[in-house]
Amino acid sequence: MPEFSEVNIQVKYLRERCKGWKITQFGFEGWSHFQNLPEEGRDDVLKQFFVGNVIEDITQKGKQVIIRTKNGLILSHLMFKGRWSVASEPFQSNYKHHKKPPTEKSNNFWMIGEGDQRLNFHEPEYKGKVTVYPGEHDPSKLDHLAKLGPEIIITPETDPDLAVEWTLDAFSTRAGKSKQAIKAFLLDQKKQSGLGNMYVCESLYDAGIAPTRAANSLSSEELGKLHSAAQSILKKAIENELDYEELLRIYKKKTDPHGNEVSNIKVSGRDTFWVPNVQK
Repeated sequence: MPEFSEVNIQVKYLRERCKGWKITQFGFEGWSHFQNLPEEGRDDVLKQFFVGNVIEDITQKGKQVIIRTKNGLILSHLMFKGRWSVASEPFQSNYKHHKKPPTEKSNNFWMIGEGDQRLNFHEPEYKGKVTVYPGEHDPSKLDHLAKLGPEIIITPETDPDLAVEWTLDAFSTRAGKSKQAIKAFLLDQKKQSGLGNMYVCESLYDAGIAPTRAANSLSSEELGKLHSAAQSILKKAIENELDYEELLRIYKKKTDPHGNEVSNIKVSGRDTFWVPNVQK
């Protein structure tokens, strides 16, 4: 699933191309979109929301893409394979499901701007979803966004109404009260927002911490190392435009760069790559 850095690359792409678009047409297929709206009268609500609307900005909260418009908010979760793509400039990145240009078959929501500019939401599995919130301009007032934890890092793409920083003090306080395995703790989006399985594995390796340890067993020094490692790898992923050959040292590997064996176990049902000789 696209994590914080993958979504950030997507938001940068959209910001550079779509700010200021006036929407003249829209359309969608499938059942996954707009589930937050009552089915009765939904078509009229959507037509009133989209036609003539203007895209004012595109921002990010964790793994969510937020499109701010004159008439309210558009939100999307990409799930595993979803992406936004301008038809004339297909979006591609090093993320495994975005390496090739999107197919027309995977397009299940679209907005058309003046001059026939077209922005498509591609999700071949129809699991990613788009929702709209007419009249709402503050995403912090949406319950499911307000419940998310602070951002691992703050970037220019972070939504200004949701720009709560993940401080070491806050992380240490929460971790000190939790008996959860630290791997599961870091994946909990209500505790901190944006970390996913891949980057958590790498962060724990970099900090030298076993993924099965209870969060409240970590020392202040270990918490500091882990906090720094998590922030560092997300920044690096953005800066090197998702160069996974450089980024990933143990995730889905057999050995680490020093020849130590990488073990794969399950923590909270998730594949967890770690190095017992390094992580304690």
